Amino acid sequence: MMRLISTLFVAAALLTGCQAAPKATVAQAPATTAVAAGPHLIQDVSNQTVIYSCPKCGMDFDAAGLCSMDSTALVKTDVAYICPADDKPVEHAGSCPRCNVNARVVRTTAAVAKPATGTANGS
Repeated sequence: MMRLISTLFVAAALLTGCQAAPKATVAQAPATTAVAAGPHLIQDVSNQTVIYSCPKCGMDFDAAGLCSMDSTALVKTDVAYICPADDKPVEHAGSCPRCNVNARVVRTTAAVAKPATGTANGS
C-alpha cells in the first residue's frame, strides 16, 4: 500500500513538472501593432449616461460599432437614474442618497433621423 502511494506521488510530481512553461532565452521585441479598438461590453449599467445597445440581443456596449454577438449596428441609448420615491434624478445606479431606495434605470433610445424619400412639396 505504501509503495502504491509513493508511486502515485512520484507520478504526480513528474506530471506537474512537465507542464511548466519553457523559459524564453531570446528577448522578444514588444508588439507594436495596434489592436482594433471596438466597443466593449458593459456588464452592469452603473454610472453611464450614454450606452450603445444591440437591438437584437439586448447587450450594452460603451461605444458605437457592431455587436460582438450578431454584428448588428448598435443603437445610441441615453441612460438616466431616477429615484422611485420622488421621481428626481440621481447620479448613478444603486441606492438614492436622499431616501436609500434603489434608483430606477431609465433608457431612452436616441431617435435616428431617416432620410427623406420624396421632395419637399410632397410629389
